[in-house]
Formats: sequence, structure tokens, C-alpha cells
Amino acid sequence: MVRHFTMKVVYLSTLTVGVLALSSCFKRSEAVRIPKIQDAPQFVSVKHLAFQGTVHSSFSGSYSWKGATTGPGKTTASQPKKWRFVVPVTGADWDQSQPVPLWVTFSSVKKNQQPEIAAFRQAIARGEVAGVNVDFPERTTGLMRGKSAWQQAVADAVQRHGLVTDPRAPIVSWRP
Repeated sequence: MVRHFTMKVVYLSTLTVGVLALSSCFKRSEAVRIPKIQDAPQFVSVKHLAFQGTVHSSFSGSYSWKGATTGPGKTTASQPKKWRFVVPVTGADWDQSQPVPLWVTFSSVKKNQQPEIAAFRQAIARGEVAGVNVDFPERTTGLMRGKSAWQQAVADAVQRHGLVTDPRAPIVSWRP
């Protein structure tokens, strides 16, 4: 009887510890607030950022690729095209000769990112927004550095619009 009781206590203790550990995996971290958008590159290693700034949708960049096939009978022609878009976010007094301090990214399976940009513009006009830094150094080191879809979209914006980007500028994913 005592052994049976002890086994139940051990089982319930293990279950409780497991549930607590699992719940901490899904806990959302508190966003670190960037006081001035120009200082965003100092926060390149932070995974969750909150910020305010000016959105420059006319300087957006994009990168696209064919998605992986999923299932038997799928051909290269049936692979969906995927898109990553980036939009620079700066201070109000920024000009094109200054480095972009922060990029916001949107992912899509459609070429038109305007609805996401419009939603983001409205959200930032209401105040501070928060998002996940998808390009923190621990994620894209070594051979991956400079080759993520996000970084390719930044390179596209820089090349197409003659922009300069801070190499430490966070790339933040925001979802409407």
C-alpha cells in the first residue's frame, strides 16, 4: 500500500514538473523596448523587440523562392512561390544617405505585400509595436550569415533603392 502511494506521488510529481517545463516553452517573452529607433542596432541580439518609428514602404525589398513539394505526385510546377518582404523603419528625421536602423518583415505566398504594410503603418501610427527579431546573430551565424531570405530581401531593398543599412540592424517579424 505504501509502495503504491509512493509510486503515485512520484508519478504526479513527474507529471507536474513536465507540465511546468512544457508551459515555459510556450511562454512569450517580454519585449525589450527600443527607446530611440536609431539605437535599434544595439539590440541586434534581442529576440523580442518593441519600437516606434517611421515606415518607408516606398523603399521595400523582397525575396522569393519556390517552396518544397509536399506529397506524392507533386511536381516542380506545383510548388508554391514564397515571398519575404522587408520595409525600413527609421526616425522621423532620417534621410536616404543614413543607415537603416531596423527592418520589418512580412512573409507571404502572394506577391502583393501592401495589405500587411498598410496594417503595420496603422499599428505603428497608434503607438509602439512589438515583434520577433528573426535575424539575431545566434540564428544566422557561419555559412548562413547573409543568406537568409530576410537578409536577401534587405539586400534587394539596398540595391534597388540605393539604401545603406546598418549591418547590425534587426529584422523584426510583425504580424497584423
